[in-house]
Amino acid sequence: MSASTLTPTPVPSPARVLWAKVDTGFWVAHRGGEYDGCIDAVAGGFVSRDAHGVPIGRYDSLDAAKASLRSTTHPANVSRRRRMERASVVAATAVGGTALAFALTAGALAPYL
Repeated sequence: MSASTLTPTPVPSPARVLWAKVDTGFWVAHRGGEYDGCIDAVAGGFVSRDAHGVPIGRYDSLDAAKASLRSTTHPANVSRRRRMERASVVAATAVGGTALAFALTAGALAPYL
């Protein structure tokens, strides 16, 4: 029996973020060929959005806005995304509950119509 040598698995380095100025005051980020977010110039600053369109924040400089997209796993970005997902679930539950109530009411009143 021969001893096998284990070769370490190379850890992929994070893909470089490439920026493209698409229009006046609008930049788009690509990482590894995938859309990674965008930055809009607004009065007095820049607003960055992650790959899901969720606003990350408002920044005074373009460089600061670009830096905010470097890590979508940053705790601020993760908590913001969770809040948005939670709000979507609450809204969907409320709409579904209302639809169920209307359906039950219609079913209960159908014999009397």
